[in-house]
Parts: sequence; C-alpha cells; structure tokens
Amino acid sequence: MSKKFVSCLLATTLMGLSQVSTGQQITPHSSPPSPEVVKKRLDSMPTRLPRPTPVAPPSNERIADLLAFKAPWVWRIDSVEIERSQNVGTASAPVHKQRFEARVSLKENLYKLVDDPYQSTESPYETAQRYGNTRIVETTAEAGHTHRLHGVATSVYLNGQYNTFFAFENLPADMGRPLNQFEGKILVQGSPEERRFTAEREQQRKADYKAHKKAKAEKHKELEAETRRHAVEEAQRRAADAEAAREAAAREAAK
Repeated sequence: MSKKFVSCLLATTLMGLSQVSTGQQITPHSSPPSPEVVKKRLDSMPTRLPRPTPVAPPSNERIADLLAFKAPWVWRIDSVEIERSQNVGTASAPVHKQRFEARVSLKENLYKLVDDPYQSTESPYETAQRYGNTRIVETTAEAGHTHRLHGVATSVYLNGQYNTFFAFENLPADMGRPLNQFEGKILVQGSPEERRFTAEREQQRKADYKAHKKAKAEKHKELEAETRRHAVEEAQRRAADAEAAREAAAREAAK
C-alpha cells in the first residue's frame, strides 16, 4: 500500500468527520484536502484530556462564618486574615491548609467563684445553712475584651463543597464562665446586692458566733458542776466506807 494512498484515505476520513461534525452533506465526488490541510488538522487535535479546573480555597469571609460556629460561643469573630494557604491534596481532590489570625472579642463578662470559708456545709454556725445556696463571683474578663486567635483551618473538598476543621493554637483557657453557667443565687462582688448580702451575713455570723460561744460556756459550766457533784459523791462514799470499817473493827475488839 503506497504512502500516497494512505494519505488520501486519511484525508478523506478526516474530511468526512469534519463534515459530519459541521452538518455538511458528504458527497462521493468531494476532492480530498491537501497534505498541508491534513497536517494542520492533525496538529489541532488534542493529544490529552484537559486539566481539571482548580477549586479555590475558602475565602476570609467563609472562614469567619465557620469560626463563628466552631469557636466558643462567648467569643465574637470581628475579622479574619489568611496568612498562608497551601493545597496539600491534588487539583481534583484539594485539601487546603490555611493559617489564619482572627481578631475576637468577648460578648459578655466572665466570672469565677470567690473562695468563701463561710459557705462550708461543715460550719457549726447557722450562717452556712442560711446562705449556703448563695454564691459570690468576681469578674475575670469584661465584655469587649479582645484577643488575637491563631490557628490552622483544614478544608477538604468533598461532594461539591468544603468541609473545614479548625486547630486553635492559643485559645484562652480558664478565663471564667458567664453568669448563666453558675448554679444557685449568684451575686457579683462589689455590687450593691453583694455588699448588702455580705454585711447581713457578717452580722449573722457574729450573732451565731456569740450564741455558739455562750452555749459552749454553758456547756462548760454544766461539765464543771457535774465534775464537782461526782467529787462530792466520791468523798461521801469513801467516808461511809471508812465509818463502816471503823465500826467493824470496834465489833471485833469487843468480842
């Protein structure tokens, strides 16, 4: 089979495919294209599949929206800045790691319990039983307190959307709790209610202590009187024993 025949056959096939794709009618007497046209058409044919279009990572606004759900609810997300972003996956299955810095602020005050020796249920005074359900807290952080939160957001592209997970690096700890997370009656240290409560409880504590001291003194007097009574009874018993011994000795001597 000659090269000229092969070229003509290939050209005829390409022309037919081109006419089919463009809706032209194929006629048996159509003349074949020139070799230059055949080569140009061959060079224009794709040799491999196109690369997939890269999927953009989540934006700053999207990271901020997700942080509002993932971070502790007492923190308000004011702004988010993506410092670095890298796709550690592939173009068709992207896994974006984004290092971020978020400016956050407290939505409300935080508090912690104040150590109170008079709240012990083992206290001998009535004060502990009367005010045992009341707790005093002090403010540890005020609403509006700001913090720069650093971390890494890992976004995995799955089912046509990103699933993002957060790893926080400097999330504040032990800053306290909101008031609604304490049990019992809560008073804030320094408030008018707390000052009135503390003064009333101190008066009651002093009254309880005075009553306790008086009861203790009376108990001590009772113990002393009981001790003296036992001493008198013991002396009388010994005197009676001695008198009985003397009478027995006298009887023996008279025999």
